[in-house]
Amino acid sequence: MKSRLNLGISMLAVALLSTSTPANIAQAQERTSTARERAVSPQAGQLQASRIRPATLSVATAFQPRPPRPDRPRVMPIDWGQVREDLQRQNAQFSDNFTTAARLPQTFPRPSNNEAAQVARTRLPVLLPPNATLRLANTPRVFLFPQEDFYTASINAPGILIEVFGTRLAHTEAPDPVTLRRLRAQDPDGYRISRTEYGVEVNFNRYGAAYSITIECEFPLSDDRCSELEYGRDLVENIGIVAGSPEEGE
Repeated sequence: MKSRLNLGISMLAVALLSTSTPANIAQAQERTSTARERAVSPQAGQLQASRIRPATLSVATAFQPRPPRPDRPRVMPIDWGQVREDLQRQNAQFSDNFTTAARLPQTFPRPSNNEAAQVARTRLPVLLPPNATLRLANTPRVFLFPQEDFYTASINAPGILIEVFGTRLAHTEAPDPVTLRRLRAQDPDGYRISRTEYGVEVNFNRYGAAYSITIECEFPLSDDRCSELEYGRDLVENIGIVAGSPEEGE
């Protein structure tokens, strides 16, 4: 089972990467710098987007192999058995139009930065919403920054910025009472959906990892993708597996 999953997801990882232009490479370098800053600092990082305030995602990544202190995250185990089952169902869902795993990413946003090719080494499921659910009028600019324990994806289209963040790192304890209340405040489906100053944020756990979707609009009050919660709920309910590989023995 593991070998089939590795093959299928590796093919997905290859298909995710499209040819980069010089402008995309410059953007990728800028995004990589930002991602690295997030990786070494627990402070909120920002991704740049034209005319839109970038989404803010907190990333805590430093960890030690010894038992962690309460203020240090630990690596969470991933339920790859459930990933395999969901991937099979996902492949069947798109079987009418896509007959091989390598073609499946055509239904999802396709990153254009060189760093996206490193997604095969990401040790958690990489999730993205499908293009049909995004409902964007123009082809978005997509950047994917994968690391071993987390990833950040940025989907940028006129008037909207969508960021997806996933991590298998978790704190043994909530850092403060406010964070603890936020973690417990979820709806019956297990989602934590809230309005922000610029749009909507959705947080959820799946396969043992933690994920968030941040939606920010140029005009958040008049754009129903940011003024209402339904768009964010649609994204998380239809999000799919596009990459990620288990470690040896998983």
